[in-house]
Amino acid sequence: MGTGELLGQGRWRVLLFCWLGWVFDFYDLMLFAFVKGDVAQELKLGLGSTIAWIDGLTLLASAVGGYVFGRLADRVGRRQAMVTCILCYALGAFATGLAAGHGSLLLARMLTGFGTGGEWGIGHAVVAETFSGRARDRAHALLQAGSPVAMALAAAVGCFVAPRVGWRPCYLWSALPGLLVFAARWALPLPAAGERAPAPAAALLFRVPLRRASVVLLLVLVLHMTGFWCVYAWLPQALAHDAGATPSQVGVFQIEVNTVHVLADIAFGWLAVRYGRIRTFVGFCLLFAAGQTLVAATLPTLLLDRTLLTVAICAMGLGAGSWSCFGALFGALYPAALRATAAATFYNLARGAQLFSQPLMGVLFTTTGSFAPALWIGAVCALASALVVRWLPAAARTHAGSEQVGSV
Repeated sequence: MGTGELLGQGRWRVLLFCWLGWVFDFYDLMLFAFVKGDVAQELKLGLGSTIAWIDGLTLLASAVGGYVFGRLADRVGRRQAMVTCILCYALGAFATGLAAGHGSLLLARMLTGFGTGGEWGIGHAVVAETFSGRARDRAHALLQAGSPVAMALAAAVGCFVAPRVGWRPCYLWSALPGLLVFAARWALPLPAAGERAPAPAAALLFRVPLRRASVVLLLVLVLHMTGFWCVYAWLPQALAHDAGATPSQVGVFQIEVNTVHVLADIAFGWLAVRYGRIRTFVGFCLLFAAGQTLVAATLPTLLLDRTLLTVAICAMGLGAGSWSCFGALFGALYPAALRATAAATFYNLARGAQLFSQPLMGVLFTTTGSFAPALWIGAVCALASALVVRWLPAAARTHAGSEQVGSV
């Protein structure tokens, strides 16, 4: 299928809007990883304790937002729910820039987390209802490719802009993507009167025939999300503390990894069509585990060996393309009337589980004096994800899935 057929008939507007919403959503969430050291110093907060709990509570708030906005999307409409998400995380970014202490910072980050909770799930639900067949996997992959773009943007702002102008202006400017809501009417048409059916009860997600898919997919997401947040939320600090990297070296490393990650996310959709979603996912997980193991084992000297550094960058970036599988899985395993609820809720429940992993990272850093344990945990989670994903129902391996196309 050519690009013209993939993005024809106005579908490009839907994909572009969802992609931009996801990029700025994830950018607002990830920027904190690059400036948390400066935030902790200015507000006199502990990096390994207080800031770690703020990270965890931010992700817990995203779990609440995931359920709220997922249900809103299925009950009221995709456009209304997505616009509200964007406004919430934009306001949270602006409030972060104005934070005066622990309480105001925590509220600002939780508002950001709450807003970011719905964007991923709603966006992938919209894509699943706009594209069909083999084009669906490729569209989900293109949407997911917004994630590394967001991380690279956060790295560029956090490592090159924030040291010059301060972290506060960076967050105040980060509220500007809230203007994206004015494009929603152009990109996401409302359903015709009487077209939207009432949303089924969310409890159906854990009843036959959806129970197995829900339990396994949620478990894989928790493992994958734990690995991601243990690595990426702390990697800038690991490179700075353990490897002696300067802010610009941290930024370059992250941008290089995420450049490879963009290509991996896009490639996943095409490889999944050819070799199957689950096989491709497993292969990418093994690459990611290898990359984390290499970085963890060589962290103190990593930046001194360019060959080793290049291999680590490629393995991490390519392996992270496994995230492109999840949007396609929700499209294949759930009916349209429950798809946004399932995607937004499960994705963000997995984020919310990081309420425990992030403080644990703070404790491990305090007791060991190194950030390397976070990388080892990331590698183990990637391997466990590759094992558990094989328990999904057979529908996860096909490209037909639920072909019901609905309005957004």
